[in-house]
Amino acid sequence: MSTERGEGQPSDGPGERQPSDGQPGDGQPGDGAGEGQPGEGQSGEGGRRPELIAQTTAEVRAQQIAYDRFHDAVASYLGINRTDLRCLDILDLAGRQTAGELAAAMGLSTGAVTAMLDRLEKTGYVRRLRDPGDRRRVLVEPAELARERGWEVYQPFEEQTVPMFSRFTNDQLAVVRDFLRIGNDFYDVQTARIEELARRPGR
Repeated sequence: MSTERGEGQPSDGPGERQPSDGQPGDGQPGDGAGEGQPGEGQSGEGGRRPELIAQTTAEVRAQQIAYDRFHDAVASYLGINRTDLRCLDILDLAGRQTAGELAAAMGLSTGAVTAMLDRLEKTGYVRRLRDPGDRRRVLVEPAELARERGWEVYQPFEEQTVPMFSRFTNDQLAVVRDFLRIGNDFYDVQTARIEELARRPGR
Protein backbone atom coordinates (compact mmCIF):
# COMPACT_ATOMS: atom_id res chain seq x y z
CA MET A 1 0.00 0.00 0.00
CA SER A 2 1.71 3.17 -1.10
CA THR A 3 1.35 5.91 1.43
CA GLU A 4 3.78 8.69 2.18
CA ARG A 5 6.23 8.59 -0.68
CA GLY A 6 6.39 9.94 -4.20
CA GLU A 7 3.14 11.89 -4.28
CA GLY A 8 4.40 15.43 -4.89
CA GLN A 9 3.70 17.33 -8.09
CA PRO A 10 6.38 19.61 -9.53
CA SER A 11 5.69 23.18 -8.55
CA ASP A 12 4.90 25.84 -11.13
CA GLY A 13 6.03 28.52 -8.72
CA PRO A 14 8.75 31.16 -9.14
CA GLY A 15 12.14 30.01 -10.24
CA GLU A 16 11.07 26.86 -12.08
CA ARG A 17 12.97 26.15 -15.28
CA GLN A 18 11.69 23.96 -18.07
CA PRO A 19 14.12 21.46 -19.63
CA SER A 20 15.99 23.39 -22.31
CA ASP A 21 18.18 20.87 -24.13
CA GLY A 22 17.05 17.80 -26.00
CA GLN A 23 13.61 16.27 -25.93
CA PRO A 24 11.90 15.83 -22.57
CA GLY A 25 12.90 12.54 -21.04
CA ASP A 26 15.53 11.67 -23.66
CA GLY A 27 18.43 11.84 -21.20
CA GLN A 28 20.85 13.37 -23.71
CA PRO A 29 24.29 14.34 -22.39
CA GLY A 30 24.62 17.96 -21.43
CA ASP A 31 21.01 18.40 -20.38
CA GLY A 32 21.87 21.16 -17.95
CA ALA A 33 20.77 19.72 -14.61
CA GLY A 34 23.37 16.97 -14.67
CA GLU A 35 26.32 19.19 -15.62
CA GLY A 36 29.10 20.48 -13.39
CA GLN A 37 30.57 19.17 -10.19
CA PRO A 38 28.42 18.80 -7.05
CA GLY A 39 28.02 22.18 -5.39
CA GLU A 40 29.79 24.01 -8.20
CA GLY A 41 28.07 27.25 -9.14
CA GLN A 42 27.95 28.23 -12.79
CA SER A 43 30.08 31.18 -13.79
CA GLY A 44 28.25 34.48 -13.83
CA GLU A 45 25.40 33.15 -11.66
CA GLY A 46 26.75 34.09 -8.25
CA GLY A 47 23.80 36.37 -7.53
CA ARG A 48 21.23 33.85 -8.74
CA ARG A 49 22.44 30.87 -6.74
CA PRO A 50 21.36 32.14 -3.28
CA GLU A 51 17.94 32.99 -4.75
CA LEU A 52 17.57 29.48 -6.20
CA ILE A 53 18.62 27.90 -2.91
CA ALA A 54 16.08 30.03 -1.03
CA GLN A 55 13.35 29.15 -3.53
CA THR A 56 14.19 25.43 -3.36
CA THR A 57 14.14 25.48 0.43
CA ALA A 58 10.77 27.25 0.41
CA GLU A 59 9.34 24.72 -2.07
CA VAL A 60 10.55 21.80 0.05
CA ARG A 61 8.82 23.27 3.10
CA ALA A 62 5.66 23.95 1.11
CA GLN A 63 5.67 20.37 -0.19
CA GLN A 64 6.05 19.03 3.35
CA ILE A 65 2.98 21.01 4.36
CA ALA A 66 1.10 19.68 1.32
CA TYR A 67 2.19 16.13 2.21
CA ASP A 68 0.93 16.57 5.76
CA ARG A 69 -2.46 17.78 4.62
CA PHE A 70 -2.76 14.99 2.05
CA HIS A 71 -1.75 12.27 4.48
CA ASP A 72 -4.12 13.62 7.12
CA ALA A 73 -6.88 13.18 4.54
CA VAL A 74 -5.70 9.66 3.64
CA ALA A 75 -5.49 8.59 7.28
CA SER A 76 -8.97 9.96 7.92
CA TYR A 77 -10.33 8.13 4.87
CA LEU A 78 -8.77 4.87 6.03
CA GLY A 79 -9.98 5.39 9.60
CA ILE A 80 -6.50 5.32 11.13
CA ASN A 81 -4.04 7.83 12.55
CA ARG A 82 -0.86 9.19 10.96
CA THR A 83 1.41 6.86 12.92
CA ASP A 84 -0.55 3.86 11.67
CA LEU A 85 -0.33 5.23 8.13
CA ARG A 86 3.43 5.58 8.44
CA CYS A 87 3.63 1.95 9.56
CA LEU A 88 1.73 0.82 6.46
CA ASP A 89 4.05 2.88 4.29
CA ILE A 90 7.15 1.27 5.82
CA LEU A 91 5.70 -2.20 5.30
CA ASP A 92 4.86 -1.38 1.69
CA LEU A 93 8.35 -0.01 1.06
CA ALA A 94 10.47 -2.50 3.02
CA GLY A 95 8.32 -5.63 3.03
CA ARG A 96 7.64 -7.87 6.00
CA GLN A 97 9.03 -6.60 9.30
CA THR A 98 9.22 -7.73 12.88
CA ALA A 99 7.79 -5.54 15.61
CA GLY A 100 11.34 -4.71 16.69
CA GLU A 101 12.32 -3.64 13.17
CA LEU A 102 9.24 -1.41 12.95
CA ALA A 103 10.05 0.09 16.35
CA ALA A 104 13.56 0.99 15.14
CA ALA A 105 12.31 2.39 11.82
CA MET A 106 9.60 4.49 13.45
CA GLY A 107 11.46 5.58 16.56
CA LEU A 108 8.82 4.04 18.84
CA SER A 109 8.98 1.76 21.85
CA THR A 110 8.17 -1.91 21.33
CA GLY A 111 5.11 -1.44 23.54
CA ALA A 112 3.80 1.39 21.37
CA VAL A 113 4.40 -0.71 18.24
CA THR A 114 2.55 -3.67 19.72
CA ALA A 115 -0.47 -1.46 20.49
CA MET A 116 -0.31 0.02 16.98
CA LEU A 117 -0.18 -3.41 15.34
CA ASP A 118 -3.10 -4.57 17.48
CA ARG A 119 -5.13 -1.63 16.12
CA LEU A 120 -4.12 -2.26 12.52
CA GLU A 121 -4.78 -5.98 12.77
CA LYS A 122 -8.20 -5.31 14.25
CA THR A 123 -9.09 -3.01 11.35
CA GLY A 124 -7.85 -5.60 8.86
CA TYR A 125 -4.92 -3.63 7.45
CA VAL A 126 -2.07 -5.88 8.62
CA ARG A 127 -1.62 -9.50 9.50
CA ARG A 128 0.89 -11.29 11.69
CA LEU A 129 2.54 -14.51 10.56
CA ARG A 130 5.32 -16.83 11.65
CA ASP A 131 8.66 -16.43 9.93
CA PRO A 132 9.00 -19.53 7.71
CA GLY A 133 12.74 -19.58 8.43
CA ASP A 134 12.39 -19.18 12.21
CA ARG A 135 9.06 -20.11 13.75
CA ARG A 136 9.96 -18.17 16.91
CA ARG A 137 9.85 -14.88 14.98
CA VAL A 138 6.61 -13.10 14.15
CA LEU A 139 6.48 -10.97 11.01
CA VAL A 140 4.00 -8.28 10.02
CA GLU A 141 2.82 -7.57 6.47
CA PRO A 142 0.06 -5.50 4.84
CA ALA A 143 -3.22 -7.40 4.50
CA GLU A 144 -5.21 -7.48 1.27
CA LEU A 145 -7.59 -4.83 2.59
CA ALA A 146 -4.70 -2.38 2.90
CA ARG A 147 -3.76 -2.99 -0.73
CA GLU A 148 -7.34 -2.60 -1.91
CA ARG A 149 -7.96 0.63 -0.02
CA GLY A 150 -4.54 1.92 -0.97
CA TRP A 151 -5.32 1.35 -4.66
CA GLU A 152 -8.48 3.43 -4.28
CA VAL A 153 -6.40 6.34 -3.03
CA TYR A 154 -3.20 6.05 -5.05
CA GLN A 155 -4.18 4.53 -8.39
CA PRO A 156 -4.48 7.98 -10.05
CA PHE A 157 -0.88 8.72 -9.07
CA GLU A 158 0.36 5.94 -11.33
CA GLU A 159 -1.46 7.48 -14.29
CA GLN A 160 -0.44 11.06 -13.55
CA THR A 161 3.23 10.59 -12.73
CA VAL A 162 4.09 9.37 -16.23
CA PRO A 163 3.34 12.72 -17.93
CA MET A 164 4.73 14.56 -14.90
CA PHE A 165 8.11 12.85 -15.16
CA SER A 166 8.17 13.08 -18.96
CA ARG A 167 8.87 16.80 -18.60
CA PHE A 168 12.37 15.98 -17.38
CA THR A 169 15.39 14.34 -18.97
CA ASN A 170 17.05 11.30 -17.44
CA ASP A 171 19.91 13.47 -16.18
CA GLN A 172 17.48 15.89 -14.54
CA LEU A 173 15.57 13.05 -12.86
CA ALA A 174 18.88 11.71 -11.54
CA VAL A 175 19.59 15.11 -9.98
CA VAL A 176 16.14 15.14 -8.33
CA ARG A 177 16.69 11.60 -7.05
CA ASP A 178 20.07 12.51 -5.59
CA PHE A 179 18.66 15.65 -3.99
CA LEU A 180 15.96 13.58 -2.28
CA ARG A 181 18.48 10.99 -1.09
CA ILE A 182 20.69 13.69 0.39
CA GLY A 183 17.62 15.20 2.07
CA ASN A 184 16.65 11.85 3.56
CA ASP A 185 20.14 11.38 4.98
CA PHE A 186 20.06 14.93 6.35
CA TYR A 187 16.80 14.31 8.18
CA ASP A 188 18.06 11.01 9.61
CA VAL A 189 20.96 12.90 11.18
CA GLN A 190 18.77 15.75 12.44
CA THR A 191 16.17 13.36 13.87
CA ALA A 192 18.87 11.50 15.81
CA ARG A 193 20.19 14.84 17.09
CA ILE A 194 16.76 15.95 18.36
CA GLU A 195 16.08 12.54 19.93
CA GLU A 196 19.38 12.81 21.78
CA LEU A 197 18.48 16.31 23.00
CA ALA A 198 15.16 14.99 24.28
CA ARG A 199 16.93 12.31 26.34
CA ARG A 200 19.16 14.79 28.17
CA PRO A 201 18.27 15.28 31.82
CA GLY A 202 16.98 18.66 32.91
CA ARG A 203 16.19 19.84 29.41
